[in-house]
Amino acid sequence: MTDIRRAVRWGTWVIAGVLLLVLYRAQALNGSRPAYLASVGAWAATAGLLAWPLPPYRLRRILAAVLGVVTLGATAAVTLTVPAALQHTTANWAVGANGWLLLTLASGRRLTTLLLCLTVPVVFAESAALAAGGVEVVLMTARALGILGLQLPIALAARAVEQSAEATRVLHLTREAIRTEQFVAAALHDDRLRRSQAVAAAVEPVLAGLAGPSPGPDDTLRQRSGVAAAQVRRLLAEWHGAGGDPLGADLSTCLDLVQAAGTRVEVAVHAGSLPPELRRAACDVVREIARRPTARLRLTVVPTPAQLCLSVVARTDGADPGFALTEVPAPLTIRTTTIGTTLWVELTCPV
Repeated sequence: MTDIRRAVRWGTWVIAGVLLLVLYRAQALNGSRPAYLASVGAWAATAGLLAWPLPPYRLRRILAAVLGVVTLGATAAVTLTVPAALQHTTANWAVGANGWLLLTLASGRRLTTLLLCLTVPVVFAESAALAAGGVEVVLMTARALGILGLQLPIALAARAVEQSAEATRVLHLTREAIRTEQFVAAALHDDRLRRSQAVAAAVEPVLAGLAGPSPGPDDTLRQRSGVAAAQVRRLLAEWHGAGGDPLGADLSTCLDLVQAAGTRVEVAVHAGSLPPELRRAACDVVREIARRPTARLRLTVVPTPAQLCLSVVARTDGADPGFALTEVPAPLTIRTTTIGTTLWVELTCPV
């Protein structure tokens, strides 16, 4: 679309230059020379604006508006100096020549702005011809129709081509987006299939051992069960979590090691990704709990309007689940409660 618009602008600029410098030069020099010099200056400045590769959009609009005002002022000055009976002749050269320059400057603007730029000079010349009588009005009307009959179709055709090019560009971008989504979906499917096969390779021996004739699971099978369950839990967290595992790789790995050692681990996260300092403190808590025999461990994350609460509840096999970790880095706070063989540790982090 940009190439089409630039081609239209340069084409109308060339037409304006041919009219100004070749066809109407003699009439212009015999009339209002300041208006002619202003028109030629605006025409040359327009070439500089078109050739400027990357001007700021706002600056381009301001410069184009200034050049448009200069061109309209020069056109009005010529119209006022030409007698009413000569408005339909080439004595009023600015109506025809500057209209193409205005078409160059207004290209790409709204259709109402473009139509105003083309019709205002012609209507002004038509009103100036009213003083000469009906015949001059008819002749000026014929000239106005001839001028607008050339400029308006070109402007409308250029706009139609630009709209068609824009629709084609949008369709191309849509197709590219669809192809990208298909490629990403295929890559994600292959990755999930690879992960599923890895999990299946870990789970199948466990299921085969449970289905065997042995009366009860041994320590090796129990350890394999913990590893397989940890892999399944992490895989499901990646599949169903929009932003991946909210616990992060370090805390998830720590929980996987605890579960692989034979501790039943339950996780309930009702928040997004945890802050790094909260994850590190939670890892220290889980490692400290894992140093003593633990049958069950539950980690829960609950957000509040002012803080994020992470609690770890562990049921130990021993009689005294003493807990040595009593301090955490600021701004975190820690609170520990022991009831019988149950240990409850709460970490809070401001949000």
